[in-house]
Amino acid sequence: MGLPRLIFVTGKGGTGKSTVAAALARALARRYPTTLADLDQRGSAARLVGAQPNGPEAISAGKRLEVMALWPRRELEAFIERIVPLRAISRRMLNSRTFTYVTAALPGLEAFLMLERLRLMAGDAALRDRYVVIDAPATGTALELLSVAQGTARIAPRGTLGRIAAELEGFLGDARRFGVVITLRPEELALSEALETAAQLRDRLRVDTIAAVLNAVPAPLFTGDELQALDNLDGGAAQLAMRRLEMERTGVRARRELGAAGLRVIEMPMLFKTAISRADLLELGAALAVVLASS
Repeated sequence: MGLPRLIFVTGKGGTGKSTVAAALARALARRYPTTLADLDQRGSAARLVGAQPNGPEAISAGKRLEVMALWPRRELEAFIERIVPLRAISRRMLNSRTFTYVTAALPGLEAFLMLERLRLMAGDAALRDRYVVIDAPATGTALELLSVAQGTARIAPRGTLGRIAAELEGFLGDARRFGVVITLRPEELALSEALETAAQLRDRLRVDTIAAVLNAVPAPLFTGDELQALDNLDGGAAQLAMRRLEMERTGVRARRELGAAGLRVIEMPMLFKTAISRADLLELGAALAVVLASS
Protein backbone atom coordinates (compact mmCIF):
# COMPACT_ATOMS: atom_id res chain seq x y z
CA MET A 1 0.00 0.00 0.00
CA GLY A 2 1.36 3.40 -0.99
CA LEU A 3 0.00 5.34 1.99
CA PRO A 4 2.04 7.03 4.71
CA ARG A 5 1.74 5.50 8.13
CA LEU A 6 0.06 8.63 9.51
CA ILE A 7 -2.61 10.43 7.47
CA PHE A 8 -3.49 13.95 8.63
CA VAL A 9 -6.99 15.00 7.47
CA THR A 10 -7.71 18.72 7.47
CA GLY A 11 -9.93 21.18 5.65
CA LYS A 12 -12.10 24.23 6.01
CA GLY A 13 -14.80 23.86 8.66
CA GLY A 14 -17.94 22.25 7.31
CA THR A 15 -16.28 20.45 4.40
CA GLY A 16 -16.69 16.93 5.79
CA LYS A 17 -13.21 16.59 7.33
CA SER A 18 -14.32 14.36 10.19
CA THR A 19 -16.47 12.22 7.88
CA VAL A 20 -13.51 11.65 5.55
CA ALA A 21 -11.23 10.78 8.49
CA ALA A 22 -13.76 8.31 9.91
CA ALA A 23 -14.48 6.74 6.53
CA LEU A 24 -10.80 6.29 5.74
CA ALA A 25 -10.07 4.77 9.15
CA ARG A 26 -12.96 2.32 8.78
CA ALA A 27 -11.76 1.28 5.33
CA LEU A 28 -8.13 0.79 6.41
CA ALA A 29 -9.28 -1.24 9.40
CA ARG A 30 -10.77 -3.85 7.07
CA ARG A 31 -7.19 -4.97 6.31
CA TYR A 32 -4.83 -3.35 8.82
CA PRO A 33 -4.86 -2.45 12.51
CA THR A 34 -5.78 1.25 12.47
CA THR A 35 -5.97 4.08 14.98
CA LEU A 36 -8.35 6.99 14.51
CA ALA A 37 -7.15 9.89 16.65
CA ASP A 38 -9.22 12.99 17.33
CA LEU A 39 -7.20 16.18 17.40
CA ASP A 40 -9.96 18.74 16.83
CA GLN A 41 -11.38 18.32 20.38
CA ARG A 42 -14.97 17.76 19.18
CA GLY A 43 -14.89 13.99 18.78
CA SER A 44 -16.91 14.08 15.54
CA ALA A 45 -14.96 11.34 13.75
CA ALA A 46 -15.03 9.11 16.83
CA ARG A 47 -18.81 9.38 17.08
CA LEU A 48 -19.16 8.44 13.42
CA VAL A 49 -17.47 5.10 14.12
CA GLY A 50 -19.51 4.56 17.26
CA ALA A 51 -16.90 5.43 19.89
CA GLN A 52 -16.51 8.16 22.48
CA PRO A 53 -12.99 8.28 23.95
CA ASN A 54 -12.56 10.56 26.95
CA GLY A 55 -8.79 10.59 27.18
CA PRO A 56 -5.50 9.56 25.61
CA GLU A 57 -6.11 5.84 26.15
CA ALA A 58 -7.25 4.03 22.98
CA ILE A 59 -10.60 2.24 23.04
CA SER A 60 -11.89 -0.36 20.61
CA ALA A 61 -14.34 0.67 17.88
CA GLY A 62 -14.53 -2.69 16.15
CA LYS A 63 -12.25 -5.27 14.62
CA ARG A 64 -8.76 -3.79 14.00
CA LEU A 65 -9.97 -0.23 14.74
CA GLU A 66 -9.22 1.76 17.87
CA VAL A 67 -10.07 5.37 18.68
CA MET A 68 -8.35 7.87 20.92
CA ALA A 69 -8.42 11.58 21.78
CA LEU A 70 -5.21 13.62 21.79
CA TRP A 71 -5.09 16.58 24.17
CA PRO A 72 -2.26 19.15 23.94
CA ARG A 73 -2.21 19.68 27.70
CA ARG A 74 -1.81 15.97 28.32
CA GLU A 75 1.17 15.83 25.97
CA LEU A 76 2.81 18.67 27.89
CA GLU A 77 2.25 16.84 31.15
CA ALA A 78 3.67 13.60 29.72
CA PHE A 79 6.77 15.46 28.49
CA ILE A 80 7.43 17.00 31.91
CA GLU A 81 6.96 13.60 33.55
CA ARG A 82 9.53 12.08 31.15
CA ILE A 83 12.22 14.67 31.86
CA VAL A 84 11.42 14.85 35.60
CA PRO A 85 10.90 11.20 36.52
CA LEU A 86 10.06 11.88 40.18
CA ARG A 87 6.27 12.16 40.02
CA ALA A 88 5.92 14.34 43.11
CA ILE A 89 8.29 16.93 41.67
CA SER A 90 6.79 16.84 38.16
CA ARG A 91 3.28 17.25 39.62
CA ARG A 92 4.45 20.22 41.67
CA MET A 93 5.98 21.82 38.57
CA LEU A 94 2.83 21.36 36.49
CA ASN A 95 0.63 22.83 39.22
CA SER A 96 2.87 25.76 40.06
CA ARG A 97 1.88 29.31 39.14
CA THR A 98 5.31 29.97 37.62
CA PHE A 99 4.99 27.02 35.25
CA THR A 100 1.54 28.24 34.21
CA TYR A 101 3.05 31.63 33.34
CA VAL A 102 5.83 29.98 31.31
CA THR A 103 3.47 27.83 29.26
CA ALA A 104 1.20 30.83 28.64
CA ALA A 105 4.22 32.72 27.31
CA LEU A 106 5.15 29.80 25.04
CA PRO A 107 1.86 28.89 23.31
CA GLY A 108 3.70 26.84 20.70
CA LEU A 109 5.12 24.41 23.24
CA GLU A 110 2.00 22.26 23.50
CA ALA A 111 1.71 22.16 19.69
CA PHE A 112 5.38 21.20 19.44
CA LEU A 113 4.91 18.31 21.84
CA MET A 114 1.74 17.24 20.02
CA LEU A 115 3.74 17.00 16.79
CA GLU A 116 6.30 14.88 18.61
CA ARG A 117 3.49 12.58 19.73
CA LEU A 118 2.35 12.19 16.11
CA ARG A 119 5.92 11.35 15.07
CA LEU A 120 6.15 8.65 17.71
CA MET A 121 2.77 7.24 16.69
CA ALA A 122 3.86 7.05 13.05
CA GLY A 123 7.07 5.29 14.03
CA ASP A 124 5.19 2.77 16.12
CA ALA A 125 2.71 2.22 13.25
CA ALA A 126 5.57 1.46 10.86
CA LEU A 127 7.05 -1.10 13.26
CA ARG A 128 3.70 -2.83 13.82
CA ASP A 129 2.38 -2.59 10.22
CA ARG A 130 -0.59 -0.41 11.15
CA TYR A 131 -1.98 2.99 10.15
CA VAL A 132 -2.99 6.15 11.98
CA VAL A 133 -5.66 8.57 10.74
CA ILE A 134 -5.78 11.98 12.41
CA ASP A 135 -8.98 14.03 12.47
CA ALA A 136 -6.98 17.25 12.53
CA PRO A 137 -8.06 20.85 13.21
CA ALA A 138 -9.32 23.09 10.41
CA THR A 139 -6.73 24.30 7.92
CA GLY A 140 -5.66 27.54 9.62
CA THR A 141 -4.98 25.87 12.97
CA ALA A 142 -3.49 22.82 11.24
CA LEU A 143 -0.94 24.97 9.37
CA GLU A 144 0.05 26.64 12.64
CA LEU A 145 0.55 23.22 14.22
CA LEU A 146 2.67 21.90 11.35
CA SER A 147 4.75 25.11 11.28
CA VAL A 148 5.85 24.89 14.89
CA ALA A 149 8.80 22.55 14.13
CA GLN A 150 10.37 25.08 11.75
CA GLY A 151 9.86 27.90 14.23
CA THR A 152 11.42 25.95 17.08
CA ALA A 153 14.39 24.92 14.94
CA ARG A 154 15.11 28.61 14.25
CA ILE A 155 14.94 29.81 17.85
CA ALA A 156 16.47 26.69 19.46
CA PRO A 157 18.90 25.10 17.00
CA ARG A 158 20.70 23.19 19.76
CA GLY A 159 19.82 21.18 22.81
CA THR A 160 16.87 18.87 23.38
CA LEU A 161 14.30 21.07 21.64
CA GLY A 162 16.60 21.62 18.66
CA ARG A 163 17.15 17.88 18.27
CA ILE A 164 13.42 17.13 18.46
CA ALA A 165 12.67 19.95 15.99
CA ALA A 166 15.10 18.46 13.46
CA GLU A 167 13.50 15.04 13.88
CA LEU A 168 10.05 16.57 13.42
CA GLU A 169 11.03 18.34 10.21
CA GLY A 170 12.40 15.05 8.89
CA PHE A 171 9.17 13.29 9.86
CA LEU A 172 6.88 15.87 8.21
CA GLY A 173 8.94 15.75 5.02
CA ASP A 174 8.93 11.94 4.79
CA ALA A 175 6.06 10.83 2.52
CA ARG A 176 6.38 7.27 3.86
CA ARG A 177 5.51 8.42 7.36
CA PHE A 178 3.37 11.57 7.00
CA GLY A 179 0.88 12.91 4.48
CA VAL A 180 -2.03 15.33 4.39
CA VAL A 181 -5.51 14.95 2.94
CA ILE A 182 -7.34 18.25 2.34
CA THR A 183 -11.13 18.27 2.25
CA LEU A 184 -13.27 20.86 0.48
CA ARG A 185 -16.71 21.38 -0.96
CA PRO A 186 -17.51 22.81 -4.41
CA GLU A 187 -17.66 26.36 -3.04
CA GLU A 188 -15.47 29.35 -3.83
CA LEU A 189 -14.12 29.99 -0.32
CA ALA A 190 -13.41 26.32 0.33
CA LEU A 191 -11.59 25.99 -3.00
CA SER A 192 -9.45 29.09 -2.38
CA GLU A 193 -8.55 27.89 1.11
CA ALA A 194 -7.69 24.38 -0.11
CA LEU A 195 -5.39 25.73 -2.86
CA GLU A 196 -3.66 28.10 -0.41
CA THR A 197 -3.23 25.30 2.14
CA ALA A 198 -1.73 22.98 -0.46
CA ALA A 199 0.70 25.70 -1.57
CA GLN A 200 1.76 26.40 2.03
CA LEU A 201 2.30 22.71 2.72
CA ARG A 202 4.35 22.20 -0.43
CA ASP A 203 6.40 25.39 -0.64
CA ARG A 204 6.93 26.42 2.96
CA LEU A 205 6.65 23.22 4.99
CA ARG A 206 7.81 20.64 2.40
CA VAL A 207 4.90 18.39 3.37
CA ASP A 208 3.34 15.92 0.95
CA THR A 209 -0.35 16.41 0.21
CA ILE A 210 -1.70 12.99 -0.70
CA ALA A 211 -4.98 14.19 -2.16
CA ALA A 212 -7.75 16.75 -2.13
CA VAL A 213 -11.15 15.26 -1.34
CA LEU A 214 -13.87 17.20 -3.17
CA ASN A 215 -16.84 16.42 -0.98
CA ALA A 216 -20.60 16.63 -1.62
CA VAL A 217 -20.29 16.98 -5.39
CA PRO A 218 -23.77 17.28 -6.94
CA ALA A 219 -24.58 15.44 -10.13
CA PRO A 220 -25.74 17.60 -13.08
CA LEU A 221 -29.48 18.13 -12.71
CA PHE A 222 -30.77 20.90 -14.99
CA THR A 223 -30.22 21.74 -18.65
CA GLY A 224 -30.03 25.31 -19.85
CA ASP A 225 -33.60 25.17 -21.18
CA GLU A 226 -34.87 23.83 -17.87
CA LEU A 227 -33.17 26.65 -15.97
CA GLN A 228 -34.83 29.19 -18.24
CA ALA A 229 -38.19 27.56 -17.57
CA LEU A 230 -37.59 27.87 -13.84
CA ASP A 231 -37.51 31.65 -14.21
CA ASN A 232 -41.27 31.49 -14.57
CA LEU A 233 -41.65 29.79 -11.19
CA ASP A 234 -41.47 31.33 -7.74
CA GLY A 235 -38.17 32.88 -6.70
CA GLY A 236 -37.32 30.19 -4.14
CA ALA A 237 -37.29 27.35 -6.66
CA ALA A 238 -35.26 29.37 -9.15
CA GLN A 239 -32.71 30.29 -6.46
CA LEU A 240 -32.27 26.66 -5.42
CA ALA A 241 -31.75 25.62 -9.03
CA MET A 242 -29.17 28.36 -9.60
CA ARG A 243 -27.39 27.39 -6.37
CA ARG A 244 -27.19 23.81 -7.63
CA LEU A 245 -25.81 25.00 -10.97
CA GLU A 246 -23.24 27.19 -9.21
CA MET A 247 -22.00 24.18 -7.22
CA GLU A 248 -21.74 22.11 -10.39
CA ARG A 249 -19.68 24.83 -12.09
CA THR A 250 -17.47 25.33 -9.05
CA GLY A 251 -16.91 21.56 -8.94
CA VAL A 252 -15.69 21.61 -12.53
CA ARG A 253 -13.36 24.50 -11.79
CA ALA A 254 -12.15 22.84 -8.60
CA ARG A 255 -11.14 19.69 -10.49
CA ARG A 256 -9.23 21.78 -13.00
CA GLU A 257 -7.45 24.07 -10.52
CA LEU A 258 -6.63 21.36 -8.00
CA GLY A 259 -5.25 19.20 -10.79
CA ALA A 260 -3.19 22.11 -12.10
CA ALA A 261 -1.75 22.49 -8.58
CA GLY A 262 -0.53 18.89 -8.79
CA LEU A 263 -3.14 17.44 -6.43
CA ARG A 264 -4.86 14.12 -6.89
CA VAL A 265 -8.60 14.83 -6.68
CA ILE A 266 -11.01 12.34 -5.11
CA GLU A 267 -14.68 13.16 -5.58
CA MET A 268 -17.24 12.14 -3.00
CA PRO A 269 -20.92 12.32 -3.97
CA MET A 270 -23.51 14.43 -2.24
CA LEU A 271 -25.56 12.25 0.15
CA PHE A 272 -29.11 13.45 0.59
CA LYS A 273 -29.41 12.12 4.14
CA THR A 274 -29.70 13.60 7.59
CA ALA A 275 -27.20 11.06 8.98
CA ILE A 276 -24.46 8.84 7.57
CA SER A 277 -24.95 5.12 8.10
CA ARG A 278 -22.23 2.56 8.74
CA ALA A 279 -22.72 1.25 5.18
CA ASP A 280 -22.31 4.79 3.76
CA LEU A 281 -19.14 5.25 5.78
CA LEU A 282 -17.66 1.97 4.55
CA GLU A 283 -18.56 2.80 0.94
CA LEU A 284 -16.96 6.25 1.13
CA GLY A 285 -13.90 4.87 2.89
CA ALA A 286 -13.41 2.06 0.39
CA ALA A 287 -13.42 4.56 -2.48
CA LEU A 288 -10.89 6.74 -0.64
CA ALA A 289 -8.58 3.86 0.23
CA VAL A 290 -8.47 2.50 -3.34
CA VAL A 291 -7.57 5.85 -4.88
CA LEU A 292 -5.09 6.86 -2.17
CA ALA A 293 -3.30 3.49 -2.26
CA SER A 294 -2.73 3.86 -6.02
CA SER A 295 -1.09 7.28 -5.64
